[in-house]
Amino acid sequence: MYNGSMEMEPFILSLNEKTNNEYKFSLKSAVLDSTANFCVIEILYKDGIMLDKDKKDEIENIAKEILPKSFKYEFVFIKNYISEERIKEDVSEYMHKNFPSVSYNLESVVSENKKFDIKLKIDNLSLEHTKEKSLNLLIEKHLKSLYDDYDYKCEFFGDSVYVVDEVELLKQNYTEEDVDMLSLRKIEISDIVPLVGEEFETQTNYIKDYTSPVEGISFCGRIRDIKPIVIKRKPKPKIEESEDKTEELEESNENITKIIEETAEIAKEINENEESATGYQRKLYKFTLEDFTGSVSCVFFSNKENQAKLEKLEVGSEIIVKGDLEEDKYSGGVSLRVKELGYCKLPETFKEYIVYHKEKPFYEFVSPEPYVSYQQDNLMNFMDEKPVPEYLKGKTFVCFDFETTGTKYYEGDKVIEIGAVKIVDGKITEKFQSMVDPEGRKIDPKAQEVNKITEEELIGAPLPAEMLQDFYKFAKGSTLIGHNIKGFDMIFLVGEGNRTRWNFDNEVLDTLELSRKYIFGVKNYKLGTLCEKLGIKLENAHRAIYDTIANAELFIKICEMM
Repeated sequence: MYNGSMEMEPFILSLNEKTNNEYKFSLKSAVLDSTANFCVIEILYKDGIMLDKDKKDEIENIAKEILPKSFKYEFVFIKNYISEERIKEDVSEYMHKNFPSVSYNLESVVSENKKFDIKLKIDNLSLEHTKEKSLNLLIEKHLKSLYDDYDYKCEFFGDSVYVVDEVELLKQNYTEEDVDMLSLRKIEISDIVPLVGEEFETQTNYIKDYTSPVEGISFCGRIRDIKPIVIKRKPKPKIEESEDKTEELEESNENITKIIEETAEIAKEINENEESATGYQRKLYKFTLEDFTGSVSCVFFSNKENQAKLEKLEVGSEIIVKGDLEEDKYSGGVSLRVKELGYCKLPETFKEYIVYHKEKPFYEFVSPEPYVSYQQDNLMNFMDEKPVPEYLKGKTFVCFDFETTGTKYYEGDKVIEIGAVKIVDGKITEKFQSMVDPEGRKIDPKAQEVNKITEEELIGAPLPAEMLQDFYKFAKGSTLIGHNIKGFDMIFLVGEGNRTRWNFDNEVLDTLELSRKYIFGVKNYKLGTLCEKLGIKLENAHRAIYDTIANAELFIKICEMM
């Protein structure tokens, strides 16, 4: 018995088209008994319309013309009525399905003149996430799709003032359970020669980990660029004595005081007596420090004692710095005001220690669905009852495929679509598919010629970190398979996984390698050629989910050969 909403969107679209969209049908559920070739379909229709028996019979006949003929059907028509209570139920259901991790209270739903005002109280820990996702607009759009004749305004607000602990602010990309493990994210240095300051630790922090103001932070790295800037002292206000200008002098006292106040900060930085006596000019050194993980802008004010040493700094110098990370009002980021500085030797090799996320208890952004296959006029494609190959017994595999903006991950190309299916004991059981936001990366025209994906299709899609969070859960404990997976897809998966802190260390099998070992008599080993050779149907090639399904069937057939 198969329960739940089947992939019947084309059926509903066709039914609405053939009835001039008069009833605004939508599918509530479809229940299929494959053994009896019997299907029960629940259909919602617009409130305010009467469906008598004759009209229902007419619609049922239209529906049966659209659906496959090999099944018997029972149709249940349900009036899609609307009320404040119904809106509350729909919003709650939407939140549970799409934002299960968000804590909220549905404060009120008020209706007036065919308009519903909805107010949600969101836990402040989830507030920024819901703002980024434009939760209010998503709810309004969802309700509009259900009840088109009404207008909706959804508002949400925080439930209390939440003060973020400074440590948590510094580790803003980390969960509470990760904070302690950040102590392991260190770069080991040696041969420290102090220039300014005396004692330095031999382990420094990753630059990429700190994006908010913090005091007393240490970094190491190479100088990427450096610029010394002479600090010019503003001239002292000149006051000329005159017996006849006593009143003017008194009136100018306020202006003089103002000028002195404006130059006070610079006066603190400059020793005027030394400057006048020796010709020494204090300098501000501005440079970019780059470690193995990122870069940070640095500033350092010299003095007479250390300036000669600092003059030796140059592009490529390996140094350690300690100071305060401050907000940079001009760049919008942070910069390091250096207080201590020295030469050091960086490690010859470096491997980033990644604090990986743990598996989430729920799917948050992309949920898998039962695998439903259509073949000719059948609602379900049931695999022939063949013995399960020994190699597949008791094992779980996840076959996946990426569509991307281009082929060069290390030059910034991104994933824009994922298609995956799960194979359990030799049968495809679930599918996982989603478009993916490329985070501003444009699709290469050559890639677009192949996958036909437009940038408009990616609007509102999950971010890579969001998609990978759910794919990690989907693939956990399985063997990953794909065609040329080692030469392409795994490069993107592991790279993006490390960047977003999801550890895809699964065992990997490449059907390209397996095909070369077990399949002969083909002109090449492209997926399309192999599918044609083995009688596997491949529709919409170069779209992730269709390539994945064909690839999974290819893998099963290869296992039969094994």
